[in-house]
Amino acid sequence: MTAVTTRFPVRRTIRLRRAAYQAGHCFFVTVGTHERHPWFSMYPELADQVAGIVGSMVEERHTQLYAWCLMPDHLHLLTQDADIVEFARLLKGRATPVARRHEYGRRLWQRSFFDHGLRRDESLGRVAQYIFENPVRARLVETPADYRWSGSNVWPHWRTFYRTRSGRG
Repeated sequence: MTAVTTRFPVRRTIRLRRAAYQAGHCFFVTVGTHERHPWFSMYPELADQVAGIVGSMVEERHTQLYAWCLMPDHLHLLTQDADIVEFARLLKGRATPVARRHEYGRRLWQRSFFDHGLRRDESLGRVAQYIFENPVRARLVETPADYRWSGSNVWPHWRTFYRTRSGRG
């Protein structure tokens, strides 16, 4: 009798080497929901709770959060943290049991996350603007200032910018 060996494809890693995630570097991170399930539009209270988790993690880890936005099926973060991989792991781990109260058995997050380390020539303001304007592009609101699940701990008055631009003073 011959032994049967099953070969599994080697999964390509999407993470950079650990040294690339050095403290002080700013990352644009996107964490998607599993199978793009619209968790956060289906369960606004879950969106509130995940926003609270983000806020408490930023405070306890002394993270600089330039911009964040929780869309129906993903989360954008523009952040500096001592360990962005650990930040994402903790965030996903803390939010998952909360989601299980709404739909037991359904996975909340996709495997891993996408990140982009900002280069010297990339503007924090432009990336933050992209994040804040995501709900407008998705036609969820007319102006970024109207969207409930977005914010910044670096620029706490960012909504004022959009309100004055839209003439809502």
